[in-house]
Amino acid sequence: MERIVSNSFIAFLLMLLIGCGFHLRGAIDYSDSLKSVHIEGISLQRGIGLYLKRGLRSNGIEVLDKFQQGSAVLKVIEIKHDRRVLSVGSDAKVSEYGLYSSISFSLTDSQGKILAGSQQVQAQRDFQFNENQVLARESEEASLRSHLNKELVQGVLRRLSAIK
Repeated sequence: MERIVSNSFIAFLLMLLIGCGFHLRGAIDYSDSLKSVHIEGISLQRGIGLYLKRGLRSNGIEVLDKFQQGSAVLKVIEIKHDRRVLSVGSDAKVSEYGLYSSISFSLTDSQGKILAGSQQVQAQRDFQFNENQVLARESEEASLRSHLNKELVQGVLRRLSAIK
């Protein structure tokens, strides 16, 4: 009896979830001119370049190591990372930092026609600073930088999906 009640409850929750319109985010539809892309101006082996490469591939876009005829060119113009003081405690010591990151890029098709002029995507995160926990702060900052890079890549992918 207990099993029937729990299965009924789970079925009810699933129907409620389906009824509200929730669905997992799938692959984004991109323009036919973006079926294969060569990325310039950034290393695709680590950091934001690796996230960008993975993001494009997970959406069905072939990322080329070398430029080939018929491929679009995504040129990364500039990547900026900055850390700013947000607040200072009563003892005149920093108590909170803000991390800021931005990426500027442009996109041309295989004939050199500009599909997207210079565009910029920005992301920011705040974190508390405790001078007694220096190692934890460095680890937290590295983790937040990784999240910022992923957020920037998602912003670039959204901008690319708007190109038709």
